Amino acid sequence: MSSSTAGDGPTEPTARPRSPYIDTLRAAAIVRVFLQHTVPLGVLTTLLPAMWVMFGLAGYLTAVSLRRGGAAATVRSRLRRLLPPLWMLGAIGVPLMLLHGWHAFTWTDLVPWVFPLVNPPGSEWGAALVVALWYLRVYLWFVLLSPVLRWLFERAPVATLLAPLGAAVLLSTVVRLPSNAVTDVIWSTAAYGTAWVLGYARESGLLDRLAWPTCLAAAGALGAAALLRAAADREGLHDQLVPVLWGTAVVLVALRARPRLDRLAVPLRRAVALLNARAVTVYVWQLPMVAAGLWLLGPLAGPPVRTVAVAAVLTAGAVLCFGWVEDLAAKRSPALLPAVPAARRAAVDAIRVPSPVTRG
Repeated sequence: MSSSTAGDGPTEPTARPRSPYIDTLRAAAIVRVFLQHTVPLGVLTTLLPAMWVMFGLAGYLTAVSLRRGGAAATVRSRLRRLLPPLWMLGAIGVPLMLLHGWHAFTWTDLVPWVFPLVNPPGSEWGAALVVALWYLRVYLWFVLLSPVLRWLFERAPVATLLAPLGAAVLLSTVVRLPSNAVTDVIWSTAAYGTAWVLGYARESGLLDRLAWPTCLAAAGALGAAALLRAAADREGLHDQLVPVLWGTAVVLVALRARPRLDRLAVPLRRAVALLNARAVTVYVWQLPMVAAGLWLLGPLAGPPVRTVAVAAVLTAGAVLCFGWVEDLAAKRSPALLPAVPAARRAAVDAIRVPSPVTRG
C-alpha cells in the first residue's frame, strides 16, 4: 500500500503528527491483502475491500503532502519511497525467472521494472513475483496525476469526485475497451479514482461537512447498486463494476469516520507502526512468500492456519532482509527493524482545521 501504505510509501516533506486511525486502517488493509492471498475468503473482501481503502488512504496522505510541501516535492518523495522496493524485488526476481527459462525476455522488459507505467512483465514460473505489482503501477499513475487532480478538486470537488466513478460505470455498461496495457491504465484510474479523491475530500474537510445520515445514505445507495448489479448480471459477483461500487461505498464511510484510537494497547500500536514503516516491502514480497510457503509445505499444507503461519514467517523474513531499502528511500539509517515510537498520543484528525474548498 508518509507513513507508508501498501503502496503508499512516501513520507510528507515535513514531519507531522500521525493519526492512529489512519495508520491502523492502513495496517488492517495490508493484513487483509495477505490473508486474501493465503486464505481466500470472499467475506474478507466484503468487510474490507483493501485496495479501495489503500487508495483512499493514499489519496489522503498525498493531499496532506501537496498542501504542506507542494507538487514537485510530493511527487519526488513518493516516487523515492515507492520505486526502490520494486527495484530490489526485480534485482532478485528477474534473474531467478531467467534462470528458470524466461525465454520471452527482452531488454525492454526491464523498463517497467524500473518505472512501472505498465505492469512489470514476468515468466509463468515467476507469476507470484509479478501478479500483485499492478497496484504499484496504479499508484504510480495516481502520484503523477495527483497535482492535476488536486487542482481540479479545489475548483470542482464534487465533479472531480464523481467523474472517475461515472467513467467506471460507462466503461462497464456502454463502452467496452479492448484489453491491453493502455486500457488497463484507463480502467484502473476510473475504478480507484473516486477512492483516491475521497482522500482529498477528507484532508480538505469536505467530508466533515457531509452529515452522517447523508453519508450513510450515499454509501447505502452504492452498496445497493453493487448488490443489484451482482444479482442482475450474468457474471454475478465477478462483474468488474460490483467491487468498484462496493469498495467506493466502504471507503466513503471509512474516510468520513474519525474515531480516536490513540489509546491502543502498546503491542498493537507497535505492530501497526511496524507494518506502516515496511508497507511497500510487505506488499511486494508477501505473494512470493505465500507461493514459497506452499511449495515448501507441499502435501503437508493441511489446515489454512498452517499455510498462514508459514507464509507469515517467510514474509517477515523477507521484510528483515529487504525492508532496509525503505529506510534508505526515506533518508533514514538502514535497520533490520525500524524504530517505532513507544506511544502515539497525537490524533491529528481530531484537531485538523478544514481548509475551504469550492463546491462543484
